[in-house]
Amino acid sequence: MIKRVRSRLSVFLLCVFTIFSMMYFRSDAADTYTVTGTVDSATNSSYLFLNTPQGQMTIAIDADTDLSSCRMLLPDKEVTVDCHHGSDSYLHASRIYVAAAVVDSSNSTTVKGTVTSKTTEDVIFLSTSSGTMQIKVDNTTDMTGCHVITVGQTLYITTARGSDAYMHAVAIRDGNAAAGASDTATINGVTMPNLTGTVAEGTTASLLYFSTSGGTMLIKYDGNTDYSGCLTLIPGQSITVACYGGSDAYMHAARIVNNEMAGYNTAGSYGTTSTFKGKVSSSTTLNTLYLVTDGGTMQIKLDTSTTLSNKPLIVGETVTVTCGHGSDEAWHALNITY
Repeated sequence: MIKRVRSRLSVFLLCVFTIFSMMYFRSDAADTYTVTGTVDSATNSSYLFLNTPQGQMTIAIDADTDLSSCRMLLPDKEVTVDCHHGSDSYLHASRIYVAAAVVDSSNSTTVKGTVTSKTTEDVIFLSTSSGTMQIKVDNTTDMTGCHVITVGQTLYITTARGSDAYMHAVAIRDGNAAAGASDTATINGVTMPNLTGTVAEGTTASLLYFSTSGGTMLIKYDGNTDYSGCLTLIPGQSITVACYGGSDAYMHAARIVNNEMAGYNTAGSYGTTSTFKGKVSSSTTLNTLYLVTDGGTMQIKLDTSTTLSNKPLIVGETVTVTCGHGSDEAWHALNITY
């Protein structure tokens, strides 16, 4: 009889313990919070003062708080915190990190500028011809074209808007476009000079004004010129030209390569197509054609799949552009002819 009572009592106590254990773990799970806000200037090594839309929170920073993704808690920096209630009634941080913004890389543009002294580990302050830009650098930024970033350095940065309203660097390339270019090129078995410079004012559909360290050269195009990967020839654009001497005393371009990060758009499917004719505006960039038509100036995106029937886009020249209307509500160039 006594053994039976003890056995039943043991079972009862085991059930009670199990129930309380389950209640404890549920309570602990419900006591975990994730909050996002900006770091207040009062923050120190022991407490994070987090400014949120609902007010300021005080969160204890412990020895075991995971700070591997956020070593610097500087004023106004936006951070996300996983926290829980401690026995001292304070909220304690389990992990502090910077939430990655969603970047719309389908709508990108490439800018050229100089790194200023305000640049930090997370944000590049880039001085451009249109003013100073603040561009965030993410873990996913493609840095294969740039070994290191220093103040005063010229960069080409492909940027896109993030969900945090900032511009983010999709890819960064060193502004020294000549890096890696050989002094000679062999095309169809013929070795010839391979020169790096920039497109100069005065360039036409038949003659390239080519500014180099040794002066401005006049180089003719011909039917065999290879323009692969070079959709534009606009003033200031860095290019490399493999050229040879023709029987007419002019240098002729065998191949023209764009040295800049064009940031061409990714081709999609287009439900509507149309053809437009007009002149190439001086506002044209490496990835956007500004076409002056009778009805006004159009903005037409250049895609990775855009084809040229003759020559790249040259300011002032008249072209016919077959376009597709994309899901981004923009016109995209399918084919360009002179």
